Amino acid sequence: MTNEKIKTKESTIDLIMTGQVVKREIKKQGYTIREIQKKLGLSCPQPIYRWIRGRPLPSVDNLYMLSRILGLTVDDLIVPRQSQAWILQKACNMKFRIRMWAYFEGINADGYDE
Repeated sequence: MTNEKIKTKESTIDLIMTGQVVKREIKKQGYTIREIQKKLGLSCPQPIYRWIRGRPLPSVDNLYMLSRILGLTVDDLIVPRQSQAWILQKACNMKFRIRMWAYFEGINADGYDE
């Protein structure tokens, strides 16, 4: 694999959307942040809140354990950077669509536009 291929936006992870998937799956499975914290053996819940906000991703170990706790694969939790059309097509409510559009407008301003 060449360095040029690695640098394409298709090979990058969308941190904010990945955080939203983590948040949604934790809630969907009926866990609290504190319960996830304890299951992962973390001393405080702040790392989980940071993951949800798309700050850093969890370590590979924590991501793997989180996927096991939630009954998912690691791939199910990670969202690759996509075009805005893909995300907007998946959106089911108008407020979410508006937030996603604003999010992608911000990305486009940062130079991630196609």
